Amino acid sequence: MVQQRHEIYRPTHKALRHLMYSTAHELGIANFRDDVEARDVITSLERTINRLVIHAEHENNYIHPDLENRAPGLIASYETDHQNDEKVYAELKRLAQEADRASGDQKVALGIELYNRFNSFVGDYLGHLVREETELQGALWDNFTDEELGAMGRRLIANIPPDQMPEFLTGVCAALNADELTGMLGRMKAMAPPEMFEGVMKMAEQAATHSNFEKVRARLSS
Repeated sequence: MVQQRHEIYRPTHKALRHLMYSTAHELGIANFRDDVEARDVITSLERTINRLVIHAEHENNYIHPDLENRAPGLIASYETDHQNDEKVYAELKRLAQEADRASGDQKVALGIELYNRFNSFVGDYLGHLVREETELQGALWDNFTDEELGAMGRRLIANIPPDQMPEFLTGVCAALNADELTGMLGRMKAMAPPEMFEGVMKMAEQAATHSNFEKVRARLSS
């Protein structure tokens, strides 16, 4: 049996994929002739962009500096990717603001442009995620023990502001399969006070599919 190494990227990346796919779907079905519907989907897009910005900050602050110390030069292209992403976010926000101010046929046309540009970005971003999950994760395994990687992940999570934690946990719980979710919540159960863990379980129940959550609850109760 192959021993599973600690993966620092994949759980959060699964949450980001879920978020981006959902946002792309919302943009695709939104009727930009309806001002309220357009405003709602633009707000959703802005939240998604903000989540992606925060994710890059987490990697830049809590993962990549340690990797750069042990594998110098490896992360340079990934840092460039993050910088280029910032330019795309600015472009998407500009388009969203223009769409928000427009009306009629112009608003509809800008909605289509916004949908196309976001999907083009998602296509590029997915490749970035895969590269991190393969090249950078491999380098982390080569240069760090699982204990060190676990500590790295805990340091990252400990620095998430309390007002951002519900969104972070909800996103991850919605994207993981039952085995992954059992592992994550099992580790939290072992470390967190019972009343805090009860709150996490309530968030997980709301975010995960009913089938997945029931499997997780049964496993954690046994």
